[in-house]
Amino acid sequence: MNFQTVVNSRRSIRWFQNQEIATETLQTIVETAQKVPSFVNSQPVRVVIATGNTLATIREQHLQSVVNQAPSQSVLPYQPIPEWDDGAKANIMGWFASTKEQIGDDWGTMMGKAGANLYNAQAIVYLTLPKDYPDWSLVDLGAFSEALMLAAQDAGVDSLPAYEFVKFADDLMAPLKLTDDQQVVMGIGLGYRDEDSLLNQIRSGRMDTESILTILD
Repeated sequence: MNFQTVVNSRRSIRWFQNQEIATETLQTIVETAQKVPSFVNSQPVRVVIATGNTLATIREQHLQSVVNQAPSQSVLPYQPIPEWDDGAKANIMGWFASTKEQIGDDWGTMMGKAGANLYNAQAIVYLTLPKDYPDWSLVDLGAFSEALMLAAQDAGVDSLPAYEFVKFADDLMAPLKLTDDQQVVMGIGLGYRDEDSLLNQIRSGRMDTESILTILD
């Protein structure tokens, strides 16, 4: 695929088929993502991909934590919607309304059930940073995340970046065999989209470029 096709065809998939992703494909996706720039070449991002039995363990534990209404442990704290700026709140509320219109009044319940089951992702890419990371490492992680999802799209693999994957970050340490000097900051689900899922009919709008862009001469 050319670049524009890759960018325009990638979207968040919220329910995946029961179809495994080849290990070689996962490795190629990560190798491509490594080409992104890194602040003073620090390259702080580490990658652990959970599949198979490891993912099954994480999924079961996650579901139990959701059922028990366990408190979030995410490294990047969840931001309640009222605390966002007015522009962001308008976009969020607009997305809620649009999603309800697209798939129905039960969209929130559907989304909650899917999230509790980690969207049936067939591989989850966990991105870690060292403890006490500088803020610039978050720029690295963001760039790495986007490159990884575009590389996946180019390989025919769908993706979903989601807070749900790292909501219970402390519980991920043991199954991912992480050391205490690592923090799980981001999670990206990978797999092949289930075309029959209503959740995959959701389309998210974007602001007009003119409303976010200023070019000064």
